[in-house]
Amino acid sequence: MQTTVIFYLLLLLGAIAFFVLHFIAQWRFTAVLRKRYPEHWKTIVEADTGRPNGMANWLRVRRVLRSDAPALFDDATLTRWQGWWQRTPWLAWPCWFAAMALQWWAIKQG
Repeated sequence: MQTTVIFYLLLLLGAIAFFVLHFIAQWRFTAVLRKRYPEHWKTIVEADTGRPNGMANWLRVRRVLRSDAPALFDDATLTRWQGWWQRTPWLAWPCWFAAMALQWWAIKQG
């Protein structure tokens, strides 16, 4: 295989890995929050309607992850997963765009 093809595949695999890690980080953050701080988790889950709703919970957790609220727990695990959640898109998108640029360049070369 050519070096360009290998580099292209590595960029694609890197982008996919970082996107998957983004979702895993949110899932792990939620699991730790639910286990260690059930009273705060209950506040997130029952915020508006008083009953669990999957999509609304997902959006609320994303809102918590975007805020500075996890720092108030002073929990290294929550902070670490929040950091991974925030950084992985910044790592995934450049890999994806570089792979697409490499593909475009290869098509132009003929």
